[in-house]
Amino acid sequence: MSDLSAIHRLADFACGLDLGRAPAEVRRQGALTLLDTVGCMIAGSAVEEARLLIAAEAGEGESGPASVIGSLLRLPTRAAARINGYMGDIFEVNDLTGGHAGIGNVAAALAAAEEVGASGRDLLAALICGVETTTRIYKAFYPHMKPYAECGMVPVGVPSSVGSAAVAGRLFRLDRRQMREALAIAAALAGWCPAETIFGQGSTIKPMLFGGSPASNGLAAARYARAGLTGPPAILESPIGYFATVAQTFDPEALDDGAWGLAEPRRKLHACCGYIHSAVDAIVRLRAADPEALASATSIRVAMPAYVMPAVGKTGLPRTANEARFNARYCLALAASGADAIIPDHSEGFARHLACPAVVGAWDRIEIAADASLDHYHQAVIRLFDADGAIGEARVDAPRGSPNNPLSEESVIGKFDGLASPVFGASRASAVRDGLLGVESVGTLAPLFALLRGDAAGDAPDVAFAIAIGA
Repeated sequence: MSDLSAIHRLADFACGLDLGRAPAEVRRQGALTLLDTVGCMIAGSAVEEARLLIAAEAGEGESGPASVIGSLLRLPTRAAARINGYMGDIFEVNDLTGGHAGIGNVAAALAAAEEVGASGRDLLAALICGVETTTRIYKAFYPHMKPYAECGMVPVGVPSSVGSAAVAGRLFRLDRRQMREALAIAAALAGWCPAETIFGQGSTIKPMLFGGSPASNGLAAARYARAGLTGPPAILESPIGYFATVAQTFDPEALDDGAWGLAEPRRKLHACCGYIHSAVDAIVRLRAADPEALASATSIRVAMPAYVMPAVGKTGLPRTANEARFNARYCLALAASGADAIIPDHSEGFARHLACPAVVGAWDRIEIAADASLDHYHQAVIRLFDADGAIGEARVDAPRGSPNNPLSEESVIGKFDGLASPVFGASRASAVRDGLLGVESVGTLAPLFALLRGDAAGDAPDVAFAIAIGA
């Protein structure tokens, strides 16, 4: 193992990544990550809290080089990255590769690439670099993570901020010394992602923590390093550093792992917390196999890993859209009453869905408990009971979208179309989709960014929205 600090080893990896030597599958998965994440951003751009954030950021009165997706605005690079990252995380349907690596890294990559006039190949190389950097940090500590009730934080902010700094460092063409400082600074600037904000009383600031803030911090860190500022090189592995804060121990070898994270992508099918997906899929499986048993069950008993219970094992009804996305009982009631997948409308329209007798009836029958035999959030067991005893059971160890049950490329494309077309219209969404999938061969990204804003040929942009925020 190298004597270099963890941050320096990651920075050297980021500087040395050669897109031409990356496997074709990794490059393709990088383009699919771009597509999947931009689809989430487009869907989020139509939601009220996105409009509030845009109004706040645009209210600063500054214009800039970077596009805000779904609007006619171009803002300073960090502001655009904050907005786009926020929008992409609203519905909780962005990927889980490297612990939500896509959302912050894509937001940073889009904003920085537009600022510097990067080619599509440069954008893709930077994005892969950022996702792989983020993933290596995650691999080092995630199996040893402390309970949320012990550390009080969700460990997304630091890895994604460091990954976003690698993205920005590539696109800003930092040298090796500057890249090392950029990654260290990003880790220092990263927010602590308070667990209460994500899993507690939900609020509209939550999407900033996983997407917008890491992207913004990474971009700032790269600029600071280029100007000559320095960061703490041992911030990850120090006895008073990040790993000691979020985990019982860590695996330093994972930082030099030659395996590609993008070769085993974790994509979300369901628009809710990833901790809930296996249980939802188990309910769907039971409903498909024996709908009468599910309908007649007086008790639907759900077993989940203990460590996810403080996050999603809610007993009360959701009060906000964000709470709905982290409420396992609510999402399972939707699945039990006919939903094959959790979609954005299930959280945005949660009050309407809770008024449905079938959903209420399922809610009343669902019981969720921790099971010590389950140790990964990919595991869940559903057992059905009536007055005479057990009448059905389903176990899921690989939810749809996980590495052992991956979404096909056609499914990822279909997901994008389902998220983007209602907002952009079919023809504009199709043009964006083709541009993103072919990004590696694109010389100039300007037409793609024009499409993302809405000032290019195709379906009409949301002019009323643009006027409302002062564009």
